[in-house]
Amino acid sequence: MAADADKIPTEAAVWLARLERGLLPQEGITLRAWLGQPAHREAIVDAAKLWHGPDIIAVLAQLVPVGFGNPPPPRPKRRLNATHALIALCGALVAFAPFAYVQHIMQGMFASHSAAQRHMPWGESIYTTKPGETRIVALSEGSTVTLNGHSQLGVLFGAASRSANLDYGEAIFHTVPERRPFELNAGGRHFLASPSIFDVRIIRERAIELTVLEGDVIVRGLPWQWPDTPAQARLFNPKVFADTTVGPLQAASLEDAAFSRYPLTAAAADARMSWRPEPVLYVAP
Repeated sequence: MAADADKIPTEAAVWLARLERGLLPQEGITLRAWLGQPAHREAIVDAAKLWHGPDIIAVLAQLVPVGFGNPPPPRPKRRLNATHALIALCGALVAFAPFAYVQHIMQGMFASHSAAQRHMPWGESIYTTKPGETRIVALSEGSTVTLNGHSQLGVLFGAASRSANLDYGEAIFHTVPERRPFELNAGGRHFLASPSIFDVRIIRERAIELTVLEGDVIVRGLPWQWPDTPAQARLFNPKVFADTTVGPLQAASLEDAAFSRYPLTAAAADARMSWRPEPVLYVAP
């Protein structure tokens, strides 16, 4: 149960990102089903109030009419005199304008190619390939990813970060300069890439091969498991998990706590990634 509870804030953040970019028709149906759980409604409402503007909050008010926010305590009914009634009428007319606008943009929120849909330069997407298939994906900020056969990549761009997850398989990343860092999670390891061209291949769980053609890729010092007993602490070497930079025409092999790095020739790099559908240009150091 605790693991499911920990996933709810992440799922809420993903749904808010989809609402920002505009929901696809099937996503609208799935979102309404997801909002059927009170814990889900509470999580997405709290996140929207912290990180999103009034447009998204207004949309959620339509999707979550029950339990949206904390209801005010009941007040005793009072009679309105003529002055109060006139003020209330003017307030209702002023409030109706933004409500009508929200209703208008909601019509495009649930269409895949509607003119009312807002184009956002970030959002969550999943890309997959079948065995024997390759695919080149152009990301919204100008980077490209080439997927080898039987691979899956998830991309979630936020306001301050570019994050990708290689679930399995192999991919070549060509990242472009941007104010947001490009971060990659693969096989339990975390990578931070400068503008660069690099290849990541997941061989098996906790075993990865990294090949850098251009630029630099930092392998973050995240261990598989920190020592939790005195016996493990005596064998623990913190230097093994230090951040390490892999530069151009270098390769690295990561398996469990082991980390080895070695230089490559241009010919070896070509042979290593001969599967790519188009040549990848790189500059020798």
